[in-house]
Amino acid sequence: MTGRASRTITLVALAAVAILALAATTATAHDRGGGPGVRLGGASTSALVTDAAKRLNITRAKLVDAIEDSARSRIDDAVADGDIPRDDAADLKEDVADNLHAALSLSRTRTVASNLGITTTRLNDAFRAARKAAILSGIADALEDERIDKERADELRDELEDAEVPGYKGGFGGGPGGFGGPGRHGPGLGGGHLGR
Repeated sequence: MTGRASRTITLVALAAVAILALAATTATAHDRGGGPGVRLGGASTSALVTDAAKRLNITRAKLVDAIEDSARSRIDDAVADGDIPRDDAADLKEDVADNLHAALSLSRTRTVASNLGITTTRLNDAFRAARKAAILSGIADALEDERIDKERADELRDELEDAEVPGYKGGFGGGPGGFGGPGRHGPGLGGGHLGR
């Protein structure tokens, strides 16, 4: 496969991932037994970026600028390579400016880290910690609202301890082999929900 074809496939895949991630966070969850899941609640791209910025000890605006700059750079690279038409690039750049989720989806981890003058490990660690905090908050909210009992909350916290939570590039979605998906960690926290 040529580099150009590979980049085109990557951009298409990124757009599909962004759409699927958005759908997963807005869908109603059900566990394998068909019972209702418990919505994680409150975990948005904006909240995730805000928490990660705090963990990186930088302003939210600086992190957003680094993400958007990376996304625009990736779009420019695709235009330069002939992978997307210039007119489409203008629309994509508009989406990046208007939608943080789109910007994050199109950005590259290494470019964002470079824009911030930090390592990719540090960036991934900050986003991983922010994701874990959001999940723990969702568990606490579900327990407080009596959507789950203490035993289930403890099970979910234990599952989270063993989970491989994604860093910068990743969502709350589970899926095969993902956190709470039908892979290693079983039902529970996939798709942005706390299932039973």
